[in-house]
Amino acid sequence: MKKLLFLIIMVLLAGVWFGINIARDKPLLSNPFEDKSLRDKASDTARDMYRESKEAIKKKLD
Repeated sequence: MKKLLFLIIMVLLAGVWFGINIARDKPLLSNPFEDKSLRDKASDTARDMYRESKEAIKKKLD
């Protein structure tokens, strides 16, 4: 019974680990709690601003 409980806990922990990495588009075995670097944050922000401005311009022109 103890082995089964241990196995269930380990599977749940691994599932959470992999799930967080999948949700953040990171490699499966990377650290899911690592913060993004400043360069990655700036890149994501610039990409989002570009996409939003593109959509706003399309709305204005239509």
